[in-house]
Amino acid sequence: MDEIQQRWLCALSAPMAALNTGAGYDDPAFCNDRYINLKESWGIDDRQQLFDMLGWMTDDGHAKHLSAAYLAWQRCLPSEWQSLLNELSPRERVLHEFASRTFGSCGPGGILSWDYGRMGFLLRCAVRNQWIDLAESNWLHSRLALRAQFHYGSWMAYFNGFLVGRTFWCCMSKSDDELAVEMSREGTSAFNTRIARGLAQNIPHFLADLPWHMDIDPPSRPASLGEFDWS
Repeated sequence: MDEIQQRWLCALSAPMAALNTGAGYDDPAFCNDRYINLKESWGIDDRQQLFDMLGWMTDDGHAKHLSAAYLAWQRCLPSEWQSLLNELSPRERVLHEFASRTFGSCGPGGILSWDYGRMGFLLRCAVRNQWIDLAESNWLHSRLALRAQFHYGSWMAYFNGFLVGRTFWCCMSKSDDELAVEMSREGTSAFNTRIARGLAQNIPHFLADLPWHMDIDPPSRPASLGEFDWS
């Protein structure tokens, strides 16, 4: 895998680089000088726990909570949409309305990039912590890339999906009565603003030669990943 494809893979977790001071947008190990403690925030402290999280969160993560809402908004006529909202529980109605408001920015991929971007972050941290090597990370990243390019049409839609996903994640534990108000506020939270500003400052030159539809030549699957059955 050449250098430009390597940077493309790193860009999948660019919002996490924007959030974390000292991280490198194009560093395959995320940062260059320290062990990254994932125990408290992620419950991950070794290779197997990393694989468990990757296998679970990539295809069965937070995006599943909004997937039906994004699909319905994409397919429904205006009259059908209102009828659907009338049939939903109060909480599901709020989530469907949230999907309708954000579909224009992230498209049919919805908030999948929230899951993909954080899994890319974990892979880069795992390289830094020496739980996996770069060849393993590149192959696993290539699986994320295939999913991302299938569901999104541009870097902008992908990054928007990440920010929308973070908003949902921050509010998903709120009560039904609080949910709508909290979701409208969270988009302007300090952390979301920090990510957006970091991307705005760094992405124009970082993505200058990284078109979204770049062909990624997947490396051969390392034999060392035999214990991790993932497509």
